[in-house]
Amino acid sequence: MPPGSGTSIAALIRAEGTGMRIARIAAVTAGLVIVGAIVGTVVSTAIAMYWAPLRLWYLPHAFRFGVGIGAPVGAVLGPVAAWLLMRHVPLGHAIGGTALGTLAGAALGLLLLLPQFVYMGAVLGFVVAVARLSGRTPWQDGRIDPPPGGTLPRE
Repeated sequence: MPPGSGTSIAALIRAEGTGMRIARIAAVTAGLVIVGAIVGTVVSTAIAMYWAPLRLWYLPHAFRFGVGIGAPVGAVLGPVAAWLLMRHVPLGHAIGGTALGTLAGAALGLLLLLPQFVYMGAVLGFVVAVARLSGRTPWQDGRIDPPPGGTLPRE
């Protein structure tokens, strides 16, 4: 993999021996759960702070909301999407892209000014971001040269 191209999940789990491979899969999954929970908390807190702009006293309540709603959702959806649909996407793109997609979907939901649309918009934004990221091939992202046949073999 060229330097500076980012590391995908598929690249992280390649290892010698079955035991080492299982250990790496467990470590990568644990890392994805932690990062998903953190990103879910930050995104949910940002969404909750929209309802009380310029009221810093509301920040602890918004953070509790983020931890209560965003952390569990991010801890589940992040690793599931990464393993099932975004194995060859660089981790930085996967994390940042899904976070921005979630925020964009929530912002569209906020336009309707109903809390249930904010949640539905956030999930829809996440799904759209995952679909967009998973549809890209590694050579479209400039990480590798395309093979002569034009397609990559699936792992």
